[in-house]
Amino acid sequence: MREIYLVGEDEVTKAIIRKIMAVYTPELTVKGELPARGSEIKNKIANFNRLAVHTPVVLLTDLDTEDCAPVAKSNLLEGIEQNEDFIVNVAVDEAEAWLLADQDCFSNFLGVDKERMPTSALQKQGGRVERREMQLPLKASYYLTHNLALQSSKDEIKAQIGSQGRRCKGKEYNTALVPFIEKEWDVEKARVNSDSLDRMIRRLIRLNEK
Repeated sequence: MREIYLVGEDEVTKAIIRKIMAVYTPELTVKGELPARGSEIKNKIANFNRLAVHTPVVLLTDLDTEDCAPVAKSNLLEGIEQNEDFIVNVAVDEAEAWLLADQDCFSNFLGVDKERMPTSALQKQGGRVERREMQLPLKASYYLTHNLALQSSKDEIKAQIGSQGRRCKGKEYNTALVPFIEKEWDVEKARVNSDSLDRMIRRLIRLNEK
């Protein structure tokens, strides 16, 4: 068994990392979770990189306002020479988009007809190569909470995840999504609709095989 440190912006992000590991690299175990909200990740990036000299560090962050994942990664590292065991992953456009990429399970979970769910498409993100990602009119988490969850046929989902106005997320957002990720999210189906998810999976497999 090989131990790693895990870095995610929130409980949903960390649950996604653990699920990917459980499916594809069960030999890797989590030695510890390093807390880092969105803005903190950049401030702590050099520390994570140094730590990876001794124990691999797997980080997942969101694309946010950057044009593409390589640009977001470059801005995070700011010229730091990346340790080979510091695994930096950028979700396009947010980790929630990876959940939406499993259209069958997530539509059932939400109680929203699959026909109303977003689909994936080849798209350019600041480069010449088209990559498949989910097509979303808004940031994934905002679209989930302010649109899809409010269409749900399940009152519980509306109350837990749905949100209106300036409030970002429902009151029990993590309470609802983390069990879904752990028990229902089909990563293999989702990776077909998200190149950024597929790249993270392949990075973890390579780390496991070293």
